[in-house]
Amino acid sequence: MTTSQGAAKGVAVAVVPVVSVVTAVLMVLTGGGATPAGAAPGLCAGAGSGQTVTGVELDADQMGHAWTIVSTVAERQLPVRAAVIAVATAYTESRLVNSAVQTDHDSEGLFQQRVSIYTEAVAIDPVRSTNAFLDRMVDVPDWETRPMGDVAQAVQISAYPDRYALHVGLADEVVGQIWPTASSTAGAAGTSDAAAICPGAGGARPVGEFVGPMGGNTTGTTTVPAGLVINGSPQGVAAVQYALAQLGKPYVWAAAGPNSFDCSGLTMAAWAAGGVALPHNAAAQTGHGTPGAINLTDAVGGDLVMIPGAGGTALRPGHVGMVAGYVDQEDGRHLYLVHAPMTGVPVIVTEASRWSGQVVAVRHIG
Repeated sequence: MTTSQGAAKGVAVAVVPVVSVVTAVLMVLTGGGATPAGAAPGLCAGAGSGQTVTGVELDADQMGHAWTIVSTVAERQLPVRAAVIAVATAYTESRLVNSAVQTDHDSEGLFQQRVSIYTEAVAIDPVRSTNAFLDRMVDVPDWETRPMGDVAQAVQISAYPDRYALHVGLADEVVGQIWPTASSTAGAAGTSDAAAICPGAGGARPVGEFVGPMGGNTTGTTTVPAGLVINGSPQGVAAVQYALAQLGKPYVWAAAGPNSFDCSGLTMAAWAAGGVALPHNAAAQTGHGTPGAINLTDAVGGDLVMIPGAGGTALRPGHVGMVAGYVDQEDGRHLYLVHAPMTGVPVIVTEASRWSGQVVAVRHIG
């Protein structure tokens, strides 16, 4: 830590919010969709939760990519048919595996898009590649009524044009599980009763209690805690203020704003607001800034806090949050984190004590 960074610890900005209804969110940082009590698991299960669909086993990563595709379609206000076509295409091309290994000349990613045509930055990015596919799909004449396999072929121009139709049934089942939540969260047409029972459904700021399917639960809110003090450098304060402005926005894997985020996408965008560039990867962010105490005794606003999550390790953490600030209460000082937890749970503020025993890295960024 430099002298200027140490001096910055004395900077404190009090946030005095208008506190409305506190959204209690009880969930698990596993990457799996949190299923509220009484909800149908098939309807609410999300990214990070493996599924068997029409006899086909899809692992957590494959379902996560399906969620990303469907959520991207919903955010564009396209009908559910577009999601089925996109998922069928991605399953046909890559089995919903986002591979950077070039095959069939220079094809990469979920849609096996040609790098020489789409660029590698687009082909390997799940959200951007989905948007690139959709941009071309909506230009296909009569795409809303033509056979779905024909529409996919018109975009992909494959040497095997009949393959896409073979996986429309599978895609229809997958999308049927995801669409009610994705479309409700995005405000797209085609919402259902999922808004009443699925986490993240029914608008940008869901209200209610959600219970994750495994142990290690944590509690969060979509409102700023009353009396929160953001202590840190001016850059850190700017980063935290940006992150807090995103409370209630939905989690979408690989998203980095402005309408949705994943964990590292939120911290990357927040620190960009503070004038610092970070990579879009939780593990890679551990290589930036300077180390802080794992027990958070010297944590200030904007510090990054890493835990393994579902698929990570102590050396390569899979989840990252940001220190938001603290609130002094009768029983002592309470530290808070802001983070984008998982599919189905929006950006929330969580008491840092809920991560006790899980933290593997802390980074002072600025």
